[in-house]
Amino acid sequence: MPNRDSKLYETTGYSRQFFLSEDVIQMETMSYPCSPLIPFPTQHEESSCLLWSPQVVIPLENGNMCDGDADPSPDQQQQDHEFMDIMIQEASRLLLQDDLSDGDPSLSGFDQKLEGQENGSLLAVQEEFMEESSLNDLLVTGARAVEAQDSIRASTILSRLDDLVPGVPCRSFHHAAASSSDHLACYFARGLRSRISGARSECHPAAAAAPENRMPAYRMLQELSPLIKFAHFTANQAILEATADDPGVHVVDHNVGEGVQWASLMSDLARHGGKPFHLTAVVTADDDADSAAAAGGSHPAAARWLSEFAGSLNLPFRYSSLHLRSEEDLRGFATSGNGGGSVTVSCDTTDKSYSSLIRLQMQLLGSVKILRPKLVILIEQEPFRIDRGLAPFAEFFCEVQQHFAAMLESLESCFRDGGYGACLGPVEKETLGPMIEDAVRQYEPLAGGAGAELEGFRACELSSFNVAQGKMLAGLFSRGFGVAQEEGRLALCWNSRPLTSVSVWSPV
Repeated sequence: MPNRDSKLYETTGYSRQFFLSEDVIQMETMSYPCSPLIPFPTQHEESSCLLWSPQVVIPLENGNMCDGDADPSPDQQQQDHEFMDIMIQEASRLLLQDDLSDGDPSLSGFDQKLEGQENGSLLAVQEEFMEESSLNDLLVTGARAVEAQDSIRASTILSRLDDLVPGVPCRSFHHAAASSSDHLACYFARGLRSRISGARSECHPAAAAAPENRMPAYRMLQELSPLIKFAHFTANQAILEATADDPGVHVVDHNVGEGVQWASLMSDLARHGGKPFHLTAVVTADDDADSAAAAGGSHPAAARWLSEFAGSLNLPFRYSSLHLRSEEDLRGFATSGNGGGSVTVSCDTTDKSYSSLIRLQMQLLGSVKILRPKLVILIEQEPFRIDRGLAPFAEFFCEVQQHFAAMLESLESCFRDGGYGACLGPVEKETLGPMIEDAVRQYEPLAGGAGAELEGFRACELSSFNVAQGKMLAGLFSRGFGVAQEEGRLALCWNSRPLTSVSVWSPV
C-alpha cells in the first residue's frame, strides 16, 4: 500500500486514476483501485515494482502528466526493457524454486515464508481498514462477525470502537467531544458486546430502573417533537370516526401507561355530546412488577388522573383493569359482554424495549382472536412492525441503525430549534439508548415469531381528515418531517424515512 506520508492525487477523466507524488523515492507495491492486493515477493528490494494498469498515469518532473500509452522517450524505453528483464528473471527463478520444492523437503520453508508474507499483508490490510473505516462500517462489520459467531473478529472490532468513540466502555460520554453518531455507536457497540458475551437476559441499567424515572424524558419527547402527538391524534381520530354511531366508546388498552394518550379523545367526546367512555387497561405480570417498583403504581395513577380529567369535562367515564395471566382471563372478559363490536383494542409498542414489545405483540395477537373487536389500533416504530418478516441479524442491525440515526437526527432538529438542546441528553439516555441496546442484544431471527399480520382482520383506509391532521401536525415542527400513507397505515417520516406509524384494522 502507498506510504501514509505520500500525497495521493486524483486526475480528471473518464476513469478514476491515482498516482503518487514525486517525494516517493522508491515505487511501492500498490493495486489498481477496486482490485485485490497481490503481494510480490520481496526477496530483492531492487525488484519492487508497481502493479501496472493499462492506463497508469506517470508524473513528470515538470508536474505535467502523460498516459502510459503515449510514445515513450528513448530513456523511458530503456528503463522499460530493463524492468521487463528483471521481471522475467524473477519469474523464472520462482518457477524453478517451485519445481525443486515439490521434491525437496529442505525447501518447504520457502512456502512457509511466502505464506507468512501473505498473512502479514492481509493483516496489514485489515488493520488499515480498521483505522480508516467509519463508525457505521465498523459497526456493520462487527454485526456480521457476531452473526457468524466469530467472537475473535467481533472483539477486535469492538476494541477498535473503544478507541474511536469516547466513553464506549462506560456511560459518561455526554461531552463536547462526542457527537450524536458517537452516542449511537456507543449504544450499538454495547448491544453487540452483550450479545456476543451471551448476556441476553441482562437488563439495561436505565431499563431496569423504576418506570417513573423515564417519565420526564417521555414528557419532553411528547412536548418537543411530533412523534408521540402524531400517534395519539391519528389513533384517536380513527376511533372517533369508527364509533360515531355507537352509544359509547370502550377501549381495551394493552399499554395504558399514564393514560395521557386518551386526553384528546375524551375532549372530542365531550365536545360531541358527552358520549360515555370506558377504558380497560390490560395488566400483565410485567406491569405488576413495574407498578410495585413505582411509587403507587402507574395504573392507579392513570385511573386517578383520567377520572379527574373526565370530571372536569363532565364526561361519563369508567376505568377498569384486566389482569391477564392466561387465555381464560380473556375468555372470561369476553363472555361478560366486553367482546365483539363494542370493543376497540389499542396497542402502542413505541415506548417498549425490544423484548417487551415482542411479548406485547404476542399478547395482542392472542387477544384479538378471542375478543374479536370492532377495531384494532396499532402504533409501532418502523423496524418493529408486527407484519414485518424476521430478517437475518446483520440485516436487522443495519435497518435499526438507520432508523435510530434518523430518529436522533429528527430529535436534534426539534430540540435545538426550540432552544432545548440540553434536554436531548436525558431523552437519548432514557429512551433511545435502552431500546437500541435491547434490540441488538435480544433479536432472534426465528420463524413463527411476530412477523405475521392480524389473522381475520384487514387494513382500513384512514380518512382524508385524519391524513390532513397528520400533515398539519408534522408541518408545525421541522421541515424534515412529513407524512406517508399506505393502505390502512399512516406514517410520520423524517426526510422520507418512516419513523412511527399508526395502522387501523377491522374484522374481515
